[in-house]
Amino acid sequence: MRRLFSLVFAIVLCGHGHAADPDADWRSIAALDAGPSRRAASPAQVQPLALQHLAQQERALRAFIAAHSSDPRAFEARLRLARLLSLRADVQDGGGAPREVPQLLAELEKIATPEQRKEVEFTRISHTMRTLRRPTAAQRDALLAAARRFQAAYSDDARLGALLVEVATLFDLQPKTKQALLLDAQNVATDAELKTRVADDLRRVELLGEPVPLRFKPPGGGGFDVADHRGKIVLLVFFAGWSQPALEALDTIQRAAIEFPKGGVQILGISLDTKRERLVSIVEQKRITWPVACDGKGWESALVRPLGINALPTVWLLDRQGRLRSLNALENTAGQVRQLLAEQ
Repeated sequence: MRRLFSLVFAIVLCGHGHAADPDADWRSIAALDAGPSRRAASPAQVQPLALQHLAQQERALRAFIAAHSSDPRAFEARLRLARLLSLRADVQDGGGAPREVPQLLAELEKIATPEQRKEVEFTRISHTMRTLRRPTAAQRDALLAAARRFQAAYSDDARLGALLVEVATLFDLQPKTKQALLLDAQNVATDAELKTRVADDLRRVELLGEPVPLRFKPPGGGGFDVADHRGKIVLLVFFAGWSQPALEALDTIQRAAIEFPKGGVQILGISLDTKRERLVSIVEQKRITWPVACDGKGWESALVRPLGINALPTVWLLDRQGRLRSLNALENTAGQVRQLLAEQ
């Protein structure tokens, strides 16, 4: 999954060192800003190496704070420590939100200058985003309010566009709120990649209530056309074998499908895999029996580009007329399907 949030919010954190001289200690901290000295030899080594490096940075920061508490850079060291602890929980796949983070931020807020207060608030919002795995409506609203306060107070902050886009990801089931956030992000975005993402996200919102133009007819026959399934509720599942969250989504969909009324719901898959062998393996492992389209072009596929798909997994829900009704049918899938069936 393309998560711009991880790139924007994972601010370079810190380094290490135990010299008696605070300048030397800080240089040691800065030296580790470049990341781990070792490169991962395999995907399996990425997380362990990252965690090792974060642990090294944490030791350095805590040592600096303990030895040089009156140094002007102690504030930055504490702020970096809060970011590090938050990031580490995210790297550990939600391994618990450390209580120390909000405590550190509350203490820093009391002594922060106006400019420093901005950094504290941004760090607090990014930490909240990392810890919201399955947010409640109240948690979403609280985060939205915090983002809007940041927007009002720091409208010229270069990170604002990315912040609004990431908050918008939580409001797929509230399209008006999502669209408002994206339009504001569009007005302040300067980065080309972010502009492209906003355009994709807005395209998906604009498709709500419209028939989805998706047709896959490969040479030699086979494939499918969404229009052929009018009269049924349709789940469109965008996935790829290289995306672990997407593979987990397949399991969620398979479990939810047990509750679907027989003959009333059709699942259709769109794979972004570029290697057929991987897709075949996934279909066999997951025992997928529903049609799956794949043209082997990944993110540049003509199956996904016109639809603004830019993150995996993505699961859409179409009504009996083929109109897009939900941008996030992965949340309470069976419940959304039941609600749509009851409407018609």
